[in-house]
Amino acid sequence: MSFDFAGSAAEVRMDIRRLFRREWDRLALAGTWWNGTERGDIARVARRSRSGGSGAPPGTSSVPGAAIEAAGRVGSAPAGIRREWVEGIARDLGFPRYIEIVGITSRLAAVDTFHTGIGAEFEPFPEPEPGEPSHAEEPFARPGAGWVPMVGGASITQALSLVNAESTAQEDMHGPLYLTYEGMAHLDYVGGLSRAQMELVAARTSAINECFY
Repeated sequence: MSFDFAGSAAEVRMDIRRLFRREWDRLALAGTWWNGTERGDIARVARRSRSGGSGAPPGTSSVPGAAIEAAGRVGSAPAGIRREWVEGIARDLGFPRYIEIVGITSRLAAVDTFHTGIGAEFEPFPEPEPGEPSHAEEPFARPGAGWVPMVGGASITQALSLVNAESTAQEDMHGPLYLTYEGMAHLDYVGGLSRAQMELVAARTSAINECFY
């Protein structure tokens, strides 16, 4: 079974194991704008870029060059992303395909960073499942201050709302690894770390990544 963390000295909560398995299931399936093979290749590029590699791994050619560039940049060097670069990628891919890349690579970063933090080997990528992207449109998304079209104002919780499936997956990961959206309202929360300690880590990480939120 995937994510059993055999041999790891750390005790991994069951809800986190289930979350990571759900994420691997999502990665293998066709998404909204990329199929399962393409989603897996995007993830491979992102992981490779964080390890110092560049471009697509050998044998990977299912996605265009702009998608490889986006996966590598979002996966390894988000602090260098600027509006002009996002708009250039969107001219080649379209905003929805770019948003799906952001969703895939950012959730992979969370999974892989967790493994690094506890000294575990990265989980092998799942085999892709057959199927075609749904191409589901989000009719209420509009351009705004967040560089990409969103539903509502520019906020972290709305960042991927142009592609609803990616926004839902982000929320799914948010709870076990941090707090549920509803739980964020409770400033006295304590769960291993106090809320103040959690926010200190989050603020420092955001500063390093130059997160404008």
